[in-house]
Amino acid sequence: MKAIIASEWLKARTVRSHWVLLIIAMIFPLIISTLVGIFNPDPQYVSYREVVSIVASSGAFSLLLLSSLWVINLTSEFTHGTIRVTYAAVPARWKVIVSKAVIGTLVTSSVMTVLFWLNFGLGAALLNSRGATIIVDGWFDHSFKVFVALVTFAIIVSWFGLGLGVLIKNSPVAIVVVLLWPLIIENLIALALALSGYESAWKWMPYQTAFQGIEGASGFDSALSRPWGHLYFAAFVIVVGSIGVVVDRRRDA
Repeated sequence: MKAIIASEWLKARTVRSHWVLLIIAMIFPLIISTLVGIFNPDPQYVSYREVVSIVASSGAFSLLLLSSLWVINLTSEFTHGTIRVTYAAVPARWKVIVSKAVIGTLVTSSVMTVLFWLNFGLGAALLNSRGATIIVDGWFDHSFKVFVALVTFAIIVSWFGLGLGVLIKNSPVAIVVVLLWPLIIENLIALALALSGYESAWKWMPYQTAFQGIEGASGFDSALSRPWGHLYFAAFVIVVGSIGVVVDRRRDA
């Protein structure tokens, strides 16, 4: 298993498109934090909670790019046929998928960790220089909880990308599904269920339930608070990934 993980790590760090997505995922939140820190009209009224909220919201964009990265990491092998060599060397195909998930977890958690604290530090420094008081009692406790929730959510989303990748195999289609799932697909499903009489169905959409739990307990927007929303989404993602692995075993590479 160690050899398979090492092989997947080599693939992940030697593909140019991976680095492009990674760089964009890092730069965009930094730009947002910089603009907010420089142009906020009333910096003296900004609290650490608002800074954390901005960091978490911009981080949501980054995790979509990271999930697209892991979709490409898998589906490009199907597209170019290189997965056949991998599966020939590793007949137990699930080990390849699990190895990709391990690398995805390590890379995603590392990137989101750097991203969160770098953005928070940059935003706090700029706002402090303009008269805000960001670092006060209790700021770290709240910030750390949001940080853990965001990183956990990002890891689950990366698994979601892999699950869809192994299930769909086609890069453009899988990327579109990953990007549109939280924006359109879940809303359409919730709307269809609401029209069928299940008006509270939207509160149980897996992605939205976990996302709403990043900044605290659930209220009007979701049915579950953290960590239950994350566990609920993780269970959904594991089911999707398991179906993908089963289907992959039954078809040609």
